[in-house]
Amino acid sequence: MTPGQTIKTFTTKKGNTVVIRYPKWEDLDDVLAFANNLVEEEALLALSKKQTRAEEAKWMADTFEKIETGKKIKLVAVVNGKYAGNCEIRIHDNRESHVGDIGIALSKDYRDEGIGAELLTTLIAQGKNAGLKLLILYCYENNDRALHLYEKLGFTRSGLVPGTFAYKGSYIGDVTLYLPLK
Repeated sequence: MTPGQTIKTFTTKKGNTVVIRYPKWEDLDDVLAFANNLVEEEALLALSKKQTRAEEAKWMADTFEKIETGKKIKLVAVVNGKYAGNCEIRIHDNRESHVGDIGIALSKDYRDEGIGAELLTTLIAQGKNAGLKLLILYCYENNDRALHLYEKLGFTRSGLVPGTFAYKGSYIGDVTLYLPLK
């Protein structure tokens, strides 16, 4: 992986130009703004408080270390030159080193354009190229848009753990999905 290297460029159905690429240190301020916008939006993410630049820099340093040691694959989406989202595979250790957990987040300004699908499809291909055999992801049970996308891309639901996520005064279950890579 070369920081900032472009993997794919495409045009969305709304005419936006999207570049999917590897992250780079120069993304720090954009990543911070992106994360804090998701917190303000109260997006369905585990992140619930705004981050400082120092916290985000520490997270990015950890991310780059894991990328360099083969423990993580990370991609970002840039739309018309603006940081719009990211996704990653966190690769397991030891006897599960063929398995990766997926995370994905996209700015609300760029949802429903096919960007998430392209980002995830590209990430899956990267996982396959890295020799992974199984991808797992977790999705809140009320996130119908995401669940539809994941199943459209071939993920299979394997279960629901009720009440794992506290959100706006109630508890939401966590759906586990998996995708074997062939």
